[in-house]
Amino acid sequence: MNRSAIFAAMKRASMLCALLLFSAIPLFAQSSEFGVIVGGSRRFVHTGLREGGVEWLDSKFSFSNSSVELFWGMKFEEDMFLKLKVGRIETQIAQAYTLSGVPGTFRRDAEGEVTHADAIVEYRFSEAYGSTGIFGGVGMYRQSGEGLESRNNFGWQIGSTSDFPLSRNYGIMLEAAYHVTNGDFRPRYLTVGGGLRISF
Repeated sequence: MNRSAIFAAMKRASMLCALLLFSAIPLFAQSSEFGVIVGGSRRFVHTGLREGGVEWLDSKFSFSNSSVELFWGMKFEEDMFLKLKVGRIETQIAQAYTLSGVPGTFRRDAEGEVTHADAIVEYRFSEAYGSTGIFGGVGMYRQSGEGLESRNNFGWQIGSTSDFPLSRNYGIMLEAAYHVTNGDFRPRYLTVGGGLRISF
C-alpha cells in the first residue's frame, strides 16, 4: 500500500472519529472545550549534503511562518484532558534526493506547509490567574512544498499552555509546542501562539 492510499484510509477514519465525537458532545456538555491558537513557528532540521548551486532555506522564529491550530478537549479526570488537535504550519520543507553516480543523500528546500492531526493528553495545574498545563501526544504530519513531493509521516509533540479565564465559558490561552516528525532530515518545529478557549 503506497503513501497516498494510507493517507486516504487514515483521512476517512479520522472523519469517522470526528463525527462520532461530535455526536457525543451533549454527553460531555459540562466538561468539554473548543479553541483556536494562532501564532508563529520555527523549523529545526539536520544538515544533510548540499549540491553545488542549491541553496538551503534558513528558518528563524517568525510570525510570518504562521501556525494555526484548532482543538477540542474533554476532561476525563479532575486535572487531566484528552485533546484532539488539527493544525497547519507555514514553514520551509526539506526533501532528500540522490544524484546518479554520487554517493550520499542530498537536501533540497522549498517554502511550504505542514498539516497535522494529533491526539494529546494535557495535565493542568491551578494558578491564581487560571491554570497552566503540560501536554504530550502523537500525531500524523503531512509535509508539502513548492515543487516537492508531499510526504506523510508520524510524529509527536510536547508543550505547555497557560489559560486566563475571562468568564465561566471563555478564556485566553497561550501555547508553546515542540513538534518532532519522521520526515526527511528529521525536521522539528517550534510553534508559539495564543487564542481563544470556549468551554461547554
